[in-house]
Amino acid sequence: MNVENFLQLPMTKDFTVVAGHNGLHKPVHNVEILDFEFSPDIQTVRETIFTPNSVVLSSLLFAKHKPEYLWNAVKNLIELGASALAYKPVIYEDLPEEVLVYADEQNFPILRFGGDEFFEKIILETMAYAKTQDYSFFLETIMRRLMEEDVTTEQIKSILQQVNKPFEKYVFVANIQTQELKNSQWMQSLFHLEPLLKSGMICTYKKSLFILMTHPSQEFQFEKLLNEWLTMYAISTDSLTFGYSRCHVTQVELPIAVREAFYARIMAEIESSPICHYENLASDCLLIELHRKDPQFTMNYVNSYLGPLLEEKNDPDLMNTAITYVVKQGNIKEVAVAHFCHPNTIRYRLSKIRQLVAPLENDYVFYERIAAAVKLYLLHSKIDVE
Repeated sequence: MNVENFLQLPMTKDFTVVAGHNGLHKPVHNVEILDFEFSPDIQTVRETIFTPNSVVLSSLLFAKHKPEYLWNAVKNLIELGASALAYKPVIYEDLPEEVLVYADEQNFPILRFGGDEFFEKIILETMAYAKTQDYSFFLETIMRRLMEEDVTTEQIKSILQQVNKPFEKYVFVANIQTQELKNSQWMQSLFHLEPLLKSGMICTYKKSLFILMTHPSQEFQFEKLLNEWLTMYAISTDSLTFGYSRCHVTQVELPIAVREAFYARIMAEIESSPICHYENLASDCLLIELHRKDPQFTMNYVNSYLGPLLEEKNDPDLMNTAITYVVKQGNIKEVAVAHFCHPNTIRYRLSKIRQLVAPLENDYVFYERIAAAVKLYLLHSKIDVE
């Protein structure tokens, strides 16, 4: 965590940054208390007073009636590698101007308590947050392995042991993303479901979130239960996109379940649908596996077939029309509605597209090839921005 994360804790949310705004990125590894260490009357070994990368809490009692001590204290904290000073305004409501100017020059954050926050509670909350973040990072690392590596059965068993949670025979996975890219709160609301997961886990992967649940029965209705939980916690799904895996054996097929949920959610976004189940993807599964195993080959195919549409000199409406044509499964009327134009306009654009990419192909071959190329193009584009 860093100083900015520290200021987002429930206990510190009312703190004010009075100096050193440019130093909020500094890491925080510890929280310590400053009492009288910088009083000239105290003889101590300065190098061992505070550990580096600490937020130092103080009531500034050592400088009571001696404001000149404050500048020296801030200077020493900076030399000792402290990340920030947070003071309780009981002795000093405001610090001397020269202290604030010096802290600004050194990019050293000085924080003022918002009220009567207790030092001990701040320390405990900070340490609890740090442990949670470490565990979240651990889970995200595991998810990255499951998504991006060829994990063996033995490695899967080892991973499950490391997570140190009970896992049942069958696993069900949902991958979730928001359509509101600027909304950063949606993940936190879904983490509220974590206490309900007795045999599963919630973790992040890139910009999406995974919910894994295991159960003794293949007939377990995971999606129904998840929707009940979302309703119970009043979590809105209006801006969320869900991808669901099939049922898999936990200790053998966990990576498959994870990838299925992820790619199902990607396909849901491509089709502008709120939900997609991997089992309903039909031949799109082949495109997904082809892209996953050899993205360079697939993009070479996309560029060779759609290259004329992707060139800047050509009308951008042509590529957009091709995408909508595939997403709408060749329905000219629906494509026209989506582009706010007459169906004849769409037919004219499609004839231009065919002249550019496949002048000699019949209708069936043309749709088959452009559908594959466009879906691979969209698949690559969606994954690339994750």
